[in-house]
Amino acid sequence: MKIAFNQATTLASSTLEQDLILCEKHGYDFIEIRLDKLKEYLLTNTIDDLKDFFKNSKMKPLSLNAIEWFTFQNETTFALMKEDLRLLANVGQQIGCNTIVVVPSFEIGEKHWSEIKAETIRCLNELFRVVQDTPMRLALEFVGYPECSINTLDRAHEIIKEMNNDRIGLVIDCFHLYAMNSNLDDLKKVDRDQIFLFHIDDCEDLVPGILRDQHRIFPGEGVIDLDTIISILNDKGFKGPASIELFRPEYWKMDPETCIRLSKEKTEGILKRIVSEGIS
Repeated sequence: MKIAFNQATTLASSTLEQDLILCEKHGYDFIEIRLDKLKEYLLTNTIDDLKDFFKNSKMKPLSLNAIEWFTFQNETTFALMKEDLRLLANVGQQIGCNTIVVVPSFEIGEKHWSEIKAETIRCLNELFRVVQDTPMRLALEFVGYPECSINTLDRAHEIIKEMNNDRIGLVIDCFHLYAMNSNLDDLKKVDRDQIFLFHIDDCEDLVPGILRDQHRIFPGEGVIDLDTIISILNDKGFKGPASIELFRPEYWKMDPETCIRLSKEKTEGILKRIVSEGIS
């Protein structure tokens, strides 16, 4: 399985330009580009500069992320999100990246699942209409926090199944699977083609409902059953890549190159061990 780098891992310590150079140096196959880092980059660079980088690099763009908190928004806020989506779609088409991550809203109050589901489907359909004449796909990422409107795999999958659009799929993130105790049997029910992105990470030994992004740690150093998750993905023929996404403030204090190097080494070590042990 090839390896990608998600820019959340160096969120406070690096720029898109730095991450591109360092990830290429350390042999990553792909990179996930954050919207905030992209906007910062475009203040002093052009889309053509980014296009030229990938044209001359073995590393390729994997996704653009993210349109965040896209449900239960007022008309003005949602319109601004659509503008961001248009920017990402334009950049994606020019640099050869066809996947945009979308994240549902948090702290929406006491709403029934039927309301959440209907609103999520409505908003996803509206976002899709923005990109439907392009090659872009939307990858829905559930977040394993109690206050997120979609915080388990089964509910995210329920929405994707009902929408039945082969350009709207899922992000499978090991941390989010663990953080709200998603049943790994539900992962077995997800069709391979519905998985647009796979995020690999690990976390501290805290109970579901307590874990937050700052508790993420390098793969293999925590309590997540990565072997079983990767085994399930392998069994369904999912080929990756595995994208490391950590969001840990302690790692943001590292020298960016050290963090990027260690992230690659830790992820590569897990994947090689699973292959060598024939876990399936």
